[in-house]
Amino acid sequence: MNTDDLYSDNLGSQLGRLGSITSDSLDAAMDTDTLEMDGQGADVQDTVDDQEEDDGEFLEDDLSILMRAWVNERNAPDLLEYEGTTIENLMELVDFQTQKIKSQPPMIANIIKIDVDRVKYLVRSYLRTRLAKIELHAMHYTRDDTYKERMSQNELEYAKGFVLLEEKHMRRSFLDQLPPHLRGLDETTGNGMDMVTKPNLDAAVFCRVRTNVGEFQFDTRYNIIRNLLEDGKVELI
Repeated sequence: MNTDDLYSDNLGSQLGRLGSITSDSLDAAMDTDTLEMDGQGADVQDTVDDQEEDDGEFLEDDLSILMRAWVNERNAPDLLEYEGTTIENLMELVDFQTQKIKSQPPMIANIIKIDVDRVKYLVRSYLRTRLAKIELHAMHYTRDDTYKERMSQNELEYAKGFVLLEEKHMRRSFLDQLPPHLRGLDETTGNGMDMVTKPNLDAAVFCRVRTNVGEFQFDTRYNIIRNLLEDGKVELI
């Protein structure tokens, strides 16, 4: 069995987790293609299946990681850690499979294309969700080192550019018409109110526990379970 076949089977396994198109159809087609090429596909698949049953462990693939990150990002009030490695791995596999479609029979090519398109949609939605959050609190995120580390380089550059454009627009629109001492955009009032908006960390969220967290007093507030979420012990729903 050559490297391309193994790589193609790996992608078929990951993409098959998404959508209503059954992975059995895709896996059967990929296994048949491999069997025709070297006569060993069925034996390899049986060996893998037996090993998975013996181990009894769930090996989390990139698609599952991205789906969980996507749901968490959509439900968390603040910006979470960027899943850069996961996205790079998925896009590399998608690019590879897109090239393989050209050599597949029409029916198999359509099945693969549907799953590839669904993965692309998931990636786009994940990135757009993050950009929407960045635009909402861009000034805060670009000044907080914790959030700056959570953003990709492209996201950080986008956030800084967004802040500059927003400030330029406000100054042209009305700030330049005000007295100099009233033109600030990041001031704090005497009663402690900050002009820079921040995400509401006390917002109500729902979560599902993924592993043992010991004795813990759960609350509906995001700030209470925030550390558990960052450690991967809970997931938002």
